Amino acid sequence: MRFIDRMARIYESRLWYPMVLNIYGGFHSPSLAQLINIVSEKVQSTKGRVLDIACGPGTYGRRVASPSKEVFGIDVSMGMLRQGAVYAAREGIRNMHFARARVEALPFEDGLFDAALCCGSLHLFTDTVIALREMARVMKPAAILSVFTFAAGRSGVLRFRSVREWSRTRHGLHVFDLPQMAHYLTATGFTDFQPEVSGSILTFSARKQAD
Repeated sequence: MRFIDRMARIYESRLWYPMVLNIYGGFHSPSLAQLINIVSEKVQSTKGRVLDIACGPGTYGRRVASPSKEVFGIDVSMGMLRQGAVYAAREGIRNMHFARARVEALPFEDGLFDAALCCGSLHLFTDTVIALREMARVMKPAAILSVFTFAAGRSGVLRFRSVREWSRTRHGLHVFDLPQMAHYLTATGFTDFQPEVSGSILTFSARKQAD
C-alpha cells in the first residue's frame, strides 16, 4: 500500500500509464487519452450518480464528472485519494467526491447509482465474482457498467501463457478471456456484454439486469 500511495503523483504521467499499456497490452494498445474516451463514451448519456470503483486519483471519474453526472470515487489508497482531491480542486471539478472503501464492501445502499466505472482494477481484485456482485448491488436496474481491464490478447507480454500464470501467482493479476468474463457478468446480475479487445486491452460495457 505504501508503494501505491507513493505512485499517486506519477500515476497519470508518462512514467506509468504508457509503460503499463505498452508492456502488458502491446505497442498498438490504446493510449490513456483514448481509453478515457472509450470509457467515457459508454456512460455519456447517463445522468445522475456514477460510482468510480478503485478510482485512483480519479483518472477516469474526473473526466466523466459534469453538471449532469456526480461521481463518487472509492479506493483503498489514501495517497491516490488525496492526489485525486488535489487534481479535482485544481481543475475546478466540484462534483467528484473521494472516499476510502473496498469494492468487496461498498458503503452505499442498494440501487443508488445510475452508472459505474471500473478502470484498470478489475484484474487486481482477489475475487472477481464478489467484486462484480457488490457493484451490481449498488447500481440501479439497467444501469451501465464501463470497464477497462486485461485480456489474453494477441500482443503484449500477456499473450504468453507463462507470463499470465506468473503474473497471477506472483502479483494476483487476473487476465480474462471473453467467455470467462461473460460467465462472471451473467452470474453476478449483468447482461448485454459488449466487449472490445485491442492487443491485450479489454474494454467493455454491461448493464445490470432490469427487474
